[in-house]
Amino acid sequence: MSRCWFLQANPKLYDIDAALASLRHIWWQVPQYTAEVHVGDVVVIWRSGPDAGVIGVGRVVEEPQLRTGTDDSERPFVHEPNETPSTQAKIAVRVSPFVSKAEVAALAELAEHPIIRAPMGTVFPIDNDAWSALSALVAVPPVPVEDAAPLEFPQAFAWRQRAKGVLPMPGGYDGYLTSLRSVCELIDQERPAQAELPVRMEALLGVAANAARQRESFLRKMGVIQIEAGVAQLSQWARRWLDSGDDRVIVALLHSRCQLIGELLELCREPRSVDELLAAANTLFSMGWDTNTQVNNRRGWLQSAGMLYALDDRRVQLTESGAALLELLECEPPTGGSDTGVTDADKLGEGGDRPTERIGGEHADESKKDSSLTALPLLDELAASCTDSGDPDRFERAVTDAFAFLGFRAEWLGKSGRTDVLLDALLGKAETYRVIIDCKTSGSGSVSDQQVDWVTLGEHRQKHDADHVMVVAPNPSGSRLFDRARQHDVGVMSVDQLIGICRQHARNPLSLDDYRDLFRSGGAVDTGGIDERAAELEQLAALASAICDTIRTRSETFGRLTARDLYLILADEPVADGTTEDRLQVLLDALANPLVGVLDGTPATGYRMTSAPATARRRLENLGRRLSPVSEPAGRES
Repeated sequence: MSRCWFLQANPKLYDIDAALASLRHIWWQVPQYTAEVHVGDVVVIWRSGPDAGVIGVGRVVEEPQLRTGTDDSERPFVHEPNETPSTQAKIAVRVSPFVSKAEVAALAELAEHPIIRAPMGTVFPIDNDAWSALSALVAVPPVPVEDAAPLEFPQAFAWRQRAKGVLPMPGGYDGYLTSLRSVCELIDQERPAQAELPVRMEALLGVAANAARQRESFLRKMGVIQIEAGVAQLSQWARRWLDSGDDRVIVALLHSRCQLIGELLELCREPRSVDELLAAANTLFSMGWDTNTQVNNRRGWLQSAGMLYALDDRRVQLTESGAALLELLECEPPTGGSDTGVTDADKLGEGGDRPTERIGGEHADESKKDSSLTALPLLDELAASCTDSGDPDRFERAVTDAFAFLGFRAEWLGKSGRTDVLLDALLGKAETYRVIIDCKTSGSGSVSDQQVDWVTLGEHRQKHDADHVMVVAPNPSGSRLFDRARQHDVGVMSVDQLIGICRQHARNPLSLDDYRDLFRSGGAVDTGGIDERAAELEQLAALASAICDTIRTRSETFGRLTARDLYLILADEPVADGTTEDRLQVLLDALANPLVGVLDGTPATGYRMTSAPATARRRLENLGRRLSPVSEPAGRES
């Protein structure tokens, strides 16, 4: 009968965190309980030290045996090599969400366990009751690839039929599958109605209502959830994954339904930064992404499945298990070139042309393209000026113009003793926020920690009474830069990110409230929140268009249409996926507002078309001109 064990690692002797992220197997010394550890036993990997706790899980795949030396795959993680023969067992491992020593001690079944009270040694037995309590907090132990049943692949969609957008799950890059498992277990145990599932997911995942609806819709498109007779159920693939713990199933399913999954693994055979992967996605696969959010979302799915490993310097690389799965996947060949590597020409500001970006996506209409093109001169100037180290003022002015384009009152100061750029988000006396921007140019196309004066930034924050501080630079790099930025509560944004945000704003303008998310925390700027908001606006616009088209074509036969009528008519249309009757009513109210005037009607009587869309567009343009102030209102003192 299988048993459970704690295996303790000393991070001073062995970099267990890095090893877990990179390796599929670890040879573990078992100086205690040697005769009782056997193949199939579950192990819980414990990191000792000040930050002690559970960081991984595993399963014994080879019996304890006398071995000398260290496997080549493990040498990079050994701090103090020891060639003395020792008894070791081969363990199949995977990362698990961190569970602190305090959290483990809070479990009644483990409060007096030796790993808590006297953690001297390497191997500690876990009884059935303790494992039952602990298993709810950790990842499912892996099914070793050698022992797993051959992977049966889901039928892959044609490339153009696969989803271009991938949504993240809560829990960070290592926690997507933990969140997914909690959703699958909820569905498996409770079989909620389709309308109820987003509400349950909202509470389970701790996300907003709209985010829960979006993820419920995405998991259906991904093939994890299916609806039968109005009840949510697991697909055969989700059931197989839930029962086996074989993460290859989820990655193969994601690959079959979404673009650039296996292809991203292929790109990561060599270490790549997220910016390099974004450039490759646009250049080689014509993805047309403005920001790195979609790359990061895919990274989260692959990293939480143990297929990618995060390096210290913000790059990611294929793991052993990722390479093994990649051999089984059929990947799409690049459309923009024959080489899947990233060339110098793919990188902004390093002597090559910028990758060609498709404005608005493959099926964008001309109005979207025209609005995006208005930003292109500004974007070209950002790209060119960020490496013009001989004229830093040029880059500072370009950054000023970029944030003014996003809706801020932006002032270029650029004098000794003052910040480079001062931003005010004019939202009223109580809500206005101020940001100081430090602009860094680099002839080499890269900026590191040594080029940032953190003390002066703090002085500028105080002098200008700023709420937030940000550094904008071409290709900010080095873990020390981002560590120092977090310590000083300074955001770091790459020029690529700023260009992407401006391009996205041209198509889907966001509010200053939305953009505040960019400045809320120190370290690398995360554009995921504003990207989701922009995607939501685009989806709302597409849904509003579908509403108008449906009313125009169906009202001749059925007369006025209510939100309920539209909900039933559009139920099977992709544009309405995940929507609700209440959401349709909100859009109907907006379209019937006199300032827009596309529709006429009430919730009770239904709606009809009252003017052409071109008329509504002119009304909104007229409203925009009237809302534009003759002069900007004053902000806080500079």
